[in-house]
Amino acid sequence: KEVLDQKAWREAEPQKAAERRESICAQYTRLHPGLWEFSESIFHPDFPRLVQAFGPQTSRSPAQIRSTIAQLEEEGIIVTIRDKLWSFPFLTETFCAQLEEETAHFNASACPKGRPNTMNRFGVLLKELGMESLWDRVVFDYLSPIADRLFSTACEEGLDSYRAFTVSYEASDGKDQALALHYDNAEVTLNVNIGGEWEGGQVAFHGT
Repeated sequence: KEVLDQKAWREAEPQKAAERRESICAQYTRLHPGLWEFSESIFHPDFPRLVQAFGPQTSRSPAQIRSTIAQLEEEGIIVTIRDKLWSFPFLTETFCAQLEEETAHFNASACPKGRPNTMNRFGVLLKELGMESLWDRVVFDYLSPIADRLFSTACEEGLDSYRAFTVSYEASDGKDQALALHYDNAEVTLNVNIGGEWEGGQVAFHGT
């Protein structure tokens, strides 16, 4: 039944998403209007080094990529957690704080709300907020070349689409408290903590 529910939800979602987006565009009052405009100031100061190291002009040879990763590790820019899993600085704390405030503001509004999936009741789909002009630049101009190098077999020609959304978990009653083991329907997943410093609630990665 869970699989059938997920299938039905996915089939109906595109039309519903378009209707929600139109309604949100007409109704929603933005808390931080600057979030809708792209600027390189949203990036952590160390992130441009990663972009430069894996830019489209750099070699795609496995040996060169391993050498580049080793150099970035020495510089403290990237941390290899295990094969095909890395941690690196991405967005500024200011941007993350404003994005968290914006999504809370949106959730408190009377606007219709889509959710990232059937497992999360409080996440926000950033495209429905009209933020695709920002995230198009971030994904295709900055993240895609990096993914093309780090995941060369899965992203041989870069990223061709993405799904940007937030999720929210709290220990309070009535809130989403955990997420079950699942597979992401994506060649590449990027998780960003926009909610500050926390203990517990770690993300666990399984498989290869």
